[in-house]
Amino acid sequence: MSEICRKDSLARNLNTMSNSFRDDYNFYPMTWNLPSDYIKFKTYINQHKSAAYIIKPAKGSQGTGIYITKSPKNINRYPEMICQIYISKPLLLDGYKFDMRVYTLIASCDPLKIYVYNDGLVRLATELYATPTHDNVNDRFMHLTNYSVNKCNIMYNDDELCGSKRRITALADWLLSKGYDVKKIWNEIDDVIIKTMILAYPSVNRSYQSCFSRHKYTPPCFEILGFDILLDKNCKPYLLEVRYI
Repeated sequence: MSEICRKDSLARNLNTMSNSFRDDYNFYPMTWNLPSDYIKFKTYINQHKSAAYIIKPAKGSQGTGIYITKSPKNINRYPEMICQIYISKPLLLDGYKFDMRVYTLIASCDPLKIYVYNDGLVRLATELYATPTHDNVNDRFMHLTNYSVNKCNIMYNDDELCGSKRRITALADWLLSKGYDVKKIWNEIDDVIIKTMILAYPSVNRSYQSCFSRHKYTPPCFEILGFDILLDKNCKPYLLEVRYI
């Protein structure tokens, strides 16, 4: 599963698929693996002066080492990092940026069986959102949704229905109350999950068949993954990363 659960591997695989199937793999922000993609990144920033970027360590977790910038000259090209276009117009929940942790069970490789849990987590930032500027890009409580970051803010609210970490079912009720098509959103999230699993499937199935070649009738193992999904202002889902659970 490291083909999709490592940030650098996920970026490499999605970029490869996007080059061949652009309309099908358009659910991932434009991403560069640094330092190997630095020349491509330089070409892009020379043509897009106003973009904001989010930088993440290739092996990081819990918000460690993540930062946002509108000044590409501040990006250190040498550590192994991924650099993404920052989605600057997200859907806001009560004025706050949020993302979803969608729990997914991989129950079998042959045939491939994927189950998506109909509940999960909604993680909110703890400062009201504003479009990134040179003055506010360093406000981690505004731009990052990681629980490990926002729990340190005095404004963190521990109510699962209206606080800083809510249930997806509560989000669904809010979306319905605002007139959004929840069924359409979930169909698109399912599509993102399936297409992402396709990236890992050849490697996972090869290892599976090698380890369990004599296991004929029932799956001998399973994997639970967390897909971190961000909705933009048009409710288009974007995959941020995939986590082992």
